[in-house]
Amino acid sequence: MTERSCIRNYSALGTVQTSIRDSRSVVDKVIHASKAGLAVAACLFVSVAAAQSNNSFPKMPVDAKTVRVQTQAEEVYNRTDYKRAFFIYRNELAPIGDKYGQYMVGFMYLTGKGVEEDRIAASAWYRLAAERDTKEFVKVRDQVMRSLDDVERAESDRQFIELRKEYSDLILLVRAIREDYDELGERTGSRLSAGGSRLSTSRPVVVVDMGGSGSSGTEYYSSIQRRLQARLDYIAEHEDLNVPKEDIEGFNIRAIERHIEAYLERLD
Repeated sequence: MTERSCIRNYSALGTVQTSIRDSRSVVDKVIHASKAGLAVAACLFVSVAAAQSNNSFPKMPVDAKTVRVQTQAEEVYNRTDYKRAFFIYRNELAPIGDKYGQYMVGFMYLTGKGVEEDRIAASAWYRLAAERDTKEFVKVRDQVMRSLDDVERAESDRQFIELRKEYSDLILLVRAIREDYDELGERTGSRLSAGGSRLSTSRPVVVVDMGGSGSSGTEYYSSIQRRLQARLDYIAEHEDLNVPKEDIEGFNIRAIERHIEAYLERLD
């Protein structure tokens, strides 16, 4: 199965009409056009990967539970149990930064599937889904935004800011940074130094993952430290976030959070 044949819900978005009502029918047809003969789980995986690896944003780990939920949402949607599908996309996938899930929340608001039709809410969710500039999401976002008048656009702005403050990549990234930092702190027993800490190897530890394989404590915590540094480097590289270098180098997580929160309050 090729990626091109698998990404059924993106491939024809370029044909979407300027009329919002036409766009709903076209996008709906796109989403269901290639159902027959496709392996749902594999197709969903490729779709999500395409939506979530479009730029240099640090990869967030996807565990087996998340994959199961993604597959469940697709299966429930296919059964036309739209209320249940909307619940899963909205409450289980969208909050963890699943861009396809966020897109589907917007789509279901736009089409009134499983939830009351709400074009403004749809626009806010489409804007969140498109924050990595994935071209397919950008197209539908721009189309819906063009259909709004000034009052509706202002309400879309308000809703989008609220969603950003809860579920945007940057918020989830800062939460992940804090989790990594806290886990390393538990291991080292003290705050990390500005230059990073060398992990103690005085106590042999074996960390067992859910698959049953194990690695030494040093390897495990070193991987967390590398991941933490990559996430901090991403923030440092984006000067528009206005996070001082000393806060990043000093692992001042609370200060980083405040700068990110202030950035997300603005609309460029």
